[in-house]
Amino acid sequence: MDILLHRANSISEINMDIGLEIDVRDYRNELVLSHDPSTGSEEMLNDYLKNVRSNQLLAVNVKSSEIENQLKLCLENNKIKNYFTFDWSVPSLIKALNIKLSCAFRLSEYEQFIFNNCSWVWIDSFHSIWYDEKLLDMLHEKNIKIALVSPEIHGRSKELKKIQEYVNIGLVDAICTDLPEYYQK
Repeated sequence: MDILLHRANSISEINMDIGLEIDVRDYRNELVLSHDPSTGSEEMLNDYLKNVRSNQLLAVNVKSSEIENQLKLCLENNKIKNYFTFDWSVPSLIKALNIKLSCAFRLSEYEQFIFNNCSWVWIDSFHSIWYDEKLLDMLHEKNIKIALVSPEIHGRSKELKKIQEYVNIGLVDAICTDLPEYYQK
């Protein structure tokens, strides 16, 4: 299982021992790292990727529309092979899949549509752990890799043990967390 450091949006936050979850958007025709709207002071994605190992898992949270081709080119130019993109709008997701970007669809309490053309699923739980072992098994049976959002990201550290149970029985391929040391035990 891969651990993804949540919002590792600067070169100084790159940890070579674990995966990285980053937020990418466009700003003045450039791809930058930023969760919130760009101010112009963000790091450039291209500069960031030069510091990432090619086999390090990278989860790219897409914050802008119509950046599919530019993102693919940037990943290819930096020889990033172990990645998936997520949070596309549906029209952009279809375009991203058509140009062979590795994509995840999102499942949460609010989003329940399984998009079978994706190789990953990003499972979030905003209020409580709404999914169960049966759903995770079904997704694996469809050869879909599972990335879970760890509950402490939403202020629910009391639910960490439940997620650890799913990790321990091999139902999770990646976990996005603010507490990588918890899952490195």
